Amino acid sequence: MHVGLLEDDLAIQEMVMLVLQDEGYTVTVFAEAEQCLEALGVTTPQPQVSPVDVMIIDWRLNGSMSGIEVIRRIRSCPHLQSLPIILTTAATFTDTEELQNLNVSLLEKPFSVDEIIMLIKQKTGTLPSS
Repeated sequence: MHVGLLEDDLAIQEMVMLVLQDEGYTVTVFAEAEQCLEALGVTTPQPQVSPVDVMIIDWRLNGSMSGIEVIRRIRSCPHLQSLPIILTTAATFTDTEELQNLNVSLLEKPFSVDEIIMLIKQKTGTLPSS
């Protein structure tokens, strides 16, 4: 399974990447919104990375775009409308209606390894039946 990670904090990038790789995931890290959108084929005719199965996006990014704006741009592309997306934030996020409209799950920082793995499995339908 291929996970895309849009996170501008190097320490969090490294931690999440290592955790996911230890769980057997392939991870593509994006440090900037524009880089992510280009790679996914939002701003270019062809995606530049193999399709990701799920995206993890930080809400507060350095630069001109927030994580929510990135998600809106992703959702505007027909080939990405059903892509599972997890929004991470250390701040209090109150616009849960927008998250529902964008079909996004919220993961508040700090989060545990178990929380992020469980959420990825839920979003991708790979959670074993009990």
